[in-house]
Amino acid sequence: MFLKRELRGVGYGKELIRAAIQHSRLRGADILEAYPVDPESPSYRFMGFVPMFEELGFKEVRRAGSRRHVMRLDLR
Repeated sequence: MFLKRELRGVGYGKELIRAAIQHSRLRGADILEAYPVDPESPSYRFMGFVPMFEELGFKEVRRAGSRRHVMRLDLR
């Protein structure tokens, strides 16, 4: 996900994730998966940060490399 620098840090990222959750449910998805990083990560920051996904109910299921977390939200 990408937000212009001046729009970051005010909650738009969380709203985008909420919209993705709602859209996925409406389309009949069972699981939504994301690959966020820790806030201090020097790369992959465009993937979002772990705490934001945790706050929205995603659970970590494994790691993808040294920086990315594989997180899932059960939509059933």
